[in-house]
Amino acid sequence: MTPPRLENRLPPEDLLERDDHPLRELAWLVAASLALLAVLVLVTGLSARWLAPRLPFEYEVALAERVFDEEKDVVASADAAAARERRAALQALADRVAAVMALPPGMKVVVSDDPSELVNAYATVGGRIRVFHGLLRKLDSEQALAALLAHEIAHVKHRQVAANMGHGLAVVLVLSVITPEGGAQAAQGLLGSAAQLALLGYSRDAERQADAEALAASVALYGHAGGLAALFKVMPQAEGAPAGTAWLRSHPDTVERLAALKAVAAARGATMVGLVTPLPAVLRALPPVVCGGRASSSC
Repeated sequence: MTPPRLENRLPPEDLLERDDHPLRELAWLVAASLALLAVLVLVTGLSARWLAPRLPFEYEVALAERVFDEEKDVVASADAAAARERRAALQALADRVAAVMALPPGMKVVVSDDPSELVNAYATVGGRIRVFHGLLRKLDSEQALAALLAHEIAHVKHRQVAANMGHGLAVVLVLSVITPEGGAQAAQGLLGSAAQLALLGYSRDAERQADAEALAASVALYGHAGGLAALFKVMPQAEGAPAGTAWLRSHPDTVERLAALKAVAAARGATMVGLVTPLPAVLRALPPVVCGGRASSSC
């Protein structure tokens, strides 16, 4: 059999006259790759948002135990004994609230306080809930604090925290395929800033659902929803967004939330006023705020 004849063919004579250009082809390739990446990130993120809440809650707890160390800052604080008493009081009230919220089997919340003067609170992975001192200073009743805890517990109950985190982790995983080192750094930053992610807020529907759960828990515990109304009045106005831009905010407007609360309470035959129980003394005796090197009740 005669072997095939090999030859070096000359390039086409019209090579330099053709319209296609290597840089143009490269541009198309880059554009197609970016489009594919965008679709991959979108699909992966949405899939993870759907899947994350359906994973066993134990996975969240294991992640929380690696990322957070709730006791370390208590032991190191100057008022360790008072800090432990505050957390015990918060946990005791949270347990009472959770008992009327029909949490799934095996789900438990762990509550702690934070010395920051932010007027806020958040729930994050593994049922961890943290309340800032700035908000505690503004609450004047157990009912208001119970409503706050019920709202955050609702986010945990419906796995809305997992959905938010799952989406972010999915994006990180996709980035890891492109640049492993950058993906690893992004993952570390994501887990390390879990609190900040939680503070970014949930969808408006999720917030309404949490409000409804807080209303039901307040009525079940105290027979009225006055604590939830009091809580709304001290919370910042929907992330400080300008008036008339409620559709831009993740949280429904406070006026809207109060109106919805009153309507739901009326439909259920619940009252908006009732017995008010002061906060436990340990939750009112917070460390003073340091302003310009001097202790003060507020800055």
